[in-house]
Amino acid sequence: MCATSDAVFEIPLSDAPDAPRLSLTRAQRPATASATVVNHQGQSRTVEVPGENALTVYLDKQEIVTLMTLGQAPEALIMGYLRNQRLVASLADLRSVHVDWEVGAGVVHTRKGHGSDLAARMAKRTVTTGCGQGTMFGDWLDALQRLHSDATLAVSTLDAALARILALDTVYKRAGSVHACALLRNTPEAPLVYHVEDVGRHNAVDAITGLMWLDEESGADKIFYTTGRLTSEMVMKTVQMGVPFLISRSGLTQMGLSMAQAMGITLVCRARVGRHLVYSHGERITRGGA
Repeated sequence: MCATSDAVFEIPLSDAPDAPRLSLTRAQRPATASATVVNHQGQSRTVEVPGENALTVYLDKQEIVTLMTLGQAPEALIMGYLRNQRLVASLADLRSVHVDWEVGAGVVHTRKGHGSDLAARMAKRTVTTGCGQGTMFGDWLDALQRLHSDATLAVSTLDAALARILALDTVYKRAGSVHACALLRNTPEAPLVYHVEDVGRHNAVDAITGLMWLDEESGADKIFYTTGRLTSEMVMKTVQMGVPFLISRSGLTQMGLSMAQAMGITLVCRARVGRHLVYSHGERITRGGA
């Protein structure tokens, strides 16, 4: 699907009559494609495989990065990436985010433009453990502040969240080979706010960050779930979202654990309905009638 003029819409950035407007495309790609496979007995059949698309992001005409993505929420992905990398500070700074799959480009224009500081920040980057692509620009780590939260998470709510995610109709169930991230409300029934799948977990978390930014969703009363391992990058992005609970069906890294302990994030790994391992800030997890 190519982003054309009839796929562009504008949203006001506040309720004020003269509020600035953000121009967005809706350029979602098909999630899967078909492929013919032959099994060990020589029998052929048609299966689904996940899509993978190269999306080069331009910020005020400067090339920033090429993301390999499923393309389910490309505008949110770009916005979340720019926010998490601290390349754009405020939603009001954005004038337009347009994606055109015919040329594989995501073009972002801000209201004030960027000067030489953008090139300077991009010159300092750290390659992370994100699959496919993962970088941190400039002083990203130095700008993080510890998350202070009095929130608690009941084990029954955690199980409800995991059961809700398990029941979803997902690309992973149809085709495998993708990661997923989800944001849920920390209430007894754990209602789902967002669920995004992508070829890399870092893309999925960036897309959810972008959706939260656009919808002005706070992270304080939320639970964040990912299918991928919990690295320092995943913890740092969770801190930036302001979410105190980071849950994974997979494991973690030593730096991810150290970062969570220092930044006030409760890490829960190997999470399945009825069982889990709490690695940090376990005082926030309540059990039974607590």
